[in-house]
Parts: sequence; C-alpha cells; structure tokens
Amino acid sequence: MKNTRFLLYPTKSTGFLSQTFHATRNGDPRKYILKVGSDHPVARTFSRHIRSFQREILAYQLLQPLGGKYVPRCMVSASVPDGSDGLLLLQEINPARSVDQVQGLSFKELSTVAKSIGTVHARFWNSTQLHKSKALPLHHYNRAHETRKHAQAFFKHCGCLLTKKDMKRIQYFLPSVTQALRQTKKRPITLVHGDLRADNLLFVRSKVFIVDWQIAARGLGAFDLARVIGGSSARPLTARDQQKLVGVWHQTLRQGGVRGYNLSDAWRDYRIGVALTLSIPITNGPTLVQLSTRGRRIARLMICRFFTNAETILGI
Repeated sequence: MKNTRFLLYPTKSTGFLSQTFHATRNGDPRKYILKVGSDHPVARTFSRHIRSFQREILAYQLLQPLGGKYVPRCMVSASVPDGSDGLLLLQEINPARSVDQVQGLSFKELSTVAKSIGTVHARFWNSTQLHKSKALPLHHYNRAHETRKHAQAFFKHCGCLLTKKDMKRIQYFLPSVTQALRQTKKRPITLVHGDLRADNLLFVRSKVFIVDWQIAARGLGAFDLARVIGGSSARPLTARDQQKLVGVWHQTLRQGGVRGYNLSDAWRDYRIGVALTLSIPITNGPTLVQLSTRGRRIARLMICRFFTNAETILGI
C-alpha cells in the first residue's frame, strides 16, 4: 500500500477511556475507525490502572476468527508498555445503528445481544487457550472486590441521587456482592466483555456487533448478560422475561458446543451476575458524576436500573 496517510474526523461516540475517529485514505474503498487514548487525566489514570489497551488488543487477537461477524476486524494495534494508551485500527461497521445508553434496549434487541455474546462465550468456554493467557486477568466484574472500599465515596458523590429506599437496601448489597465473588471461583470461565451495554453495541439487521473490549477478562459469562439486561433495558423486565433471555443465551451456548451446562446452571449463574452488577453504581458512580452532565445522568440510571433489577431477581 503506497498511500498510508489517513484522513481523520471525530465520531459521535464519547467514550470514557478512548477517543475514536473515522479514518479513510485515497485509493482505499474501505472505511475504518481509529481508536486512541483519552486526553482526560482521570481516564488516563484509570486506563493505566486496568491496562485497557493491552487488554483490548489481546481480546481482538483472541476474537480474530469471529472478526467481521460479531466483532469488528482489527487491522493494526499497538499499546504503550503500561497499557494506558495505544491505538487500534478497526473495521468500520457501516451501515449500523447504535442505541444510546439512556434510551436503552428493547426486549428484541436484548435477545439479539444474548445470541451474539453467547456465540463469543461458547467459543471460549473453559478454553485452554484462555487459561494460558497470562495477559488477560481473571475478571473483577467492574471492581466488585473494591465495593466496600468505594462505598464512602459513593455516598459522598452520589448520595443526592439515592432514594430513601436505596439508602436502606445498600447495607444488604455489600454481603451479596462478596458472596457472589466467592461463587464465581467455582463456575465455568469464558472470555467476558465486562462492559456490555447499549453504548458498546452496533446493530446491523438481525445481529449485533460488540465493540470496546477494554476491560475484557476471563470470568463468568452470565455476568455479561446480567450487565446488559440490568443496565441497558429500556424498561424494567419481569423475572419471566429475563428467564426467556437466559434461555436464548443458553441455547446459543449449546449450539456453540457447550455441554454439561443445563438451563438451571445458566439461571443460577445469571443470579450471581445480577448480584455482581450491584457493585457497578458504587464503584463507577463517583467518577461518572464528576465527568459531565451526561455522566451524572448515567450514574442515576445505573443506580435505578441495577438496584431495581436486583430486587426483581434476588429479592433484595
């Protein structure tokens, strides 16, 4: 390729850990997305803490066989040594429809997501390749292990977003998260996206592409499902509706070759995932409310959606 110069212009996406640009070049009919590190100091510090670019690059390497089907193809990638910055040149999925996190997803859209993420989970279910991947850590489920440590900051920065009912319930959430973390150690592992929500999905006709793998890790697959259902459903779903979505995910696992894992196992793991999602508003909320007006709105939505869903599924 003689001409390697790209013409860049910003996308409408407003990611926390990165910036994205549309990228084109003369003589090349293909369109790309260039992803680079954020300029925000808080984002860069957090990115360094979790080695976001190193993790995303490794995730795309593992996902290469699925590139162009359920995830974009990654053409070029590089990371600085500490993982805080880097670049990825990705296939642009076009035409595609995105759904705003605030708007949320319909039941039909959630069903499509369950199939796509189920296909990814099936491919890496108890995978030897995944077990050997030292650069991809065991998942902490959005820092669930730090929930107690962040509780004070959560009350300080997000207390005004809480109802009286929320304030009373939180005392029961902390032990539930701790118990769920213990339970995950005995469950099957797979490649987990970790931040599966509406903002990280691109819908193309009858399927969905999953993007932004910056906190990918090894862990409980059902957490991804609990994350997207509890945090991105446009309306609160009944337990029966969620059982149907877990059924779609479980059927996809079976079609992908997973054996010895029945529907009751899937539902049990989903309940563990729902308990783990209770940590997300507590660990992420204080940062979100300080970033922007939209961040504050998303923090409030996270509190409402995850807390309400835990009441529906776990009775707390």
